[in-house]
Amino acid sequence: MDVWGYARVSTDEQAEDQGSLIKQMRRLRDAGATHIYYDVESRTSDQRKGLLQLIEDINTSAPGKVSKLLFIRIDRLTSSSMTFYRLMDALKKKGIQPYALDEPFDLSSIGGELTIDVRLAASKYEVKMLAMRVKKERDTRKANKKPHWNAPLGYIVEDEKYQRDERLCVCLIADKRELTRSQLMRFVFDTFLRVGTVSQTVKVLHDTFGIQANAVPKATDTRINLLEEEEEIVLENINKSRGGALNLRYPHTGLKWSVSGLRSILVNPIYAGGTLYNTLVRPKGHRKPFDEWEVTWGTHEDEAIISREEHERIKAMIRENRNNRWATEQKYVNPFANLVKCAHCGAAYSRQCKKLVKRKGFVRHHYQCSFYRTGACQNGRMIASDELEKQVINHLILEAEKLAGLIEQKVDSPEESPEIKTLRASLNTLEALPSNPAIAKAKDDIRMQIANAIATTNNASKQYLIAKERIVMAFSNPRYWEGLQPEDKQALLKGSIKKILVDGNLVTGVELLYLH
Repeated sequence: MDVWGYARVSTDEQAEDQGSLIKQMRRLRDAGATHIYYDVESRTSDQRKGLLQLIEDINTSAPGKVSKLLFIRIDRLTSSSMTFYRLMDALKKKGIQPYALDEPFDLSSIGGELTIDVRLAASKYEVKMLAMRVKKERDTRKANKKPHWNAPLGYIVEDEKYQRDERLCVCLIADKRELTRSQLMRFVFDTFLRVGTVSQTVKVLHDTFGIQANAVPKATDTRINLLEEEEEIVLENINKSRGGALNLRYPHTGLKWSVSGLRSILVNPIYAGGTLYNTLVRPKGHRKPFDEWEVTWGTHEDEAIISREEHERIKAMIRENRNNRWATEQKYVNPFANLVKCAHCGAAYSRQCKKLVKRKGFVRHHYQCSFYRTGACQNGRMIASDELEKQVINHLILEAEKLAGLIEQKVDSPEESPEIKTLRASLNTLEALPSNPAIAKAKDDIRMQIANAIATTNNASKQYLIAKERIVMAFSNPRYWEGLQPEDKQALLKGSIKKILVDGNLVTGVELLYLH
C-alpha cells in the first residue's frame, strides 16, 4: 500500500530559509512517503492547493490503496478544527492512519482526542498572540521613529535608519550612464514631474529601459502541489505558483511598472525623508487614500531622494489628475464597478471620459481597458455605458429565459456534513470531561467551527436561489430594469454577476455567480 505525506511552510519561513520545505519533504520521503503534497501558505489559510487536493484524492481513492498519511506536526496541517477534522474524517473512511513524525498523535482514545483539540486551540491562540506582538512592535518603532523592516526601491535599512541604496542597478545605453538604485528612483520622480501623469510616466519608463510590457491573458495554473515517488525532491520540481515565495527573495522584481504600483511609490513619504504608518484599513487590509496616512517627518532628511516640496507637488498633481475635467468627483454611480474585464488581458475596464447627452438627458461614460494607457494591452477601443448596458441586458435576458425553465432547486435542511458530525462528536467528548480553562477554550473554538460550517453549508443553496430569483425577476421583463435607480442596478448586478468580458466595444460573455 502507498504512504502519502503532507508538508507545509509559511511564506516568511520559506523566505528566511529557502530549503525549509525541501527539508520537510525529504524527511517525509525518508519515513516512507511516496506521494508528498505540499503548500507554502500560512497555517490560518484553508485555501491551500496541496491540502485541498490531498483531501480530494483521499476521498476518491480506493479503500486499502493508502496505509498512512505522514506529516511533521499538527501545526503543519492547520490551526482550523473544521479543516483538521474534515481531513481526519476522510482518512477514517478510507482506513488511513495519520502519523506525526515529531509529536505523539492518537485519535483512538478520549485522552488523545482531547490533547489534539487543546493543541488546535493553542495553535489558534498562538496565531493571535503573534499578530498582537507584531502590532506592538510596529507601535514601538513608530514611537521611536524607527524605519519599517522593509525598504522601498532606492533605500536599504542600516543601523535602524533608511539609507540611500548606492548599489548599481541599470545602465542606459543611449547616453552611456549608470544608475544606482537611489539614482534610478530620482530618475523616476524627474520623469513624472516632466510628464505629469502616472500612466504616461509608466509608458516613458518602459520605453527608456526597454521593458516589454505587453499584457497576456491570465492563465490559470492547474498544476498540483504534489511530488510523485519517481520525482526528486529538489527546488526545480516545486510548483512556484505561490507568489514567487519559493524563489530567492530579491527585494524588487524588476523595472516593469503598473499604474497603481507606481502611484503608490510616487506618494511614498519615505523618499522625502518621512516614515509612514497606519496605511491600512483594519481588519480588511484595504489601503487608505494617501492623504489619510500617518507620517512622521524628519526621520532621515539627510537621506531624502526628493525634497518635501517636491513630494507635496507630486501629490497635488495626482489629486488634480484624479479630479480633472473628465474624471471629476464620483457623483455618478457606476452600476458596473469592478465587474467589466478585458477579454484580452483580464485587466479591469475603467471609465475614462464622460459626455452629457442633452437630447436624451443622461451622462454617457466610456469604458476602456486600464492597461491600454500604459501600452501593455492593445485593446484600446472604448465602449459607451449605454451600449455596455444594452449588451449586458441582452445576455441576461437570454440567461433568465434559461433559468426560468429550470426545475426549482429545493432548499431543505441539509443533512449535516461529516466535518460537522466529527466536530460535534469531539465537542461531546470535551463536555464529558472536568472543565478547566484549556478545555473551555477548546469547546468554544469547536462551537465556532460548527457554526461556521453550518453557515457555509446553508449559504451555498440559499445564494443559488437568491441569484436565480434576481436574474429571472429583473431580466425576464426589460422594463423592470429600465425603471431601476443606478444604486439598485449596481446592487442587482453585484449580487448576480461575477464578471463581464469585453473585447473592444463588444460584450463577449457574462459569468454569473453561483449558477455555473
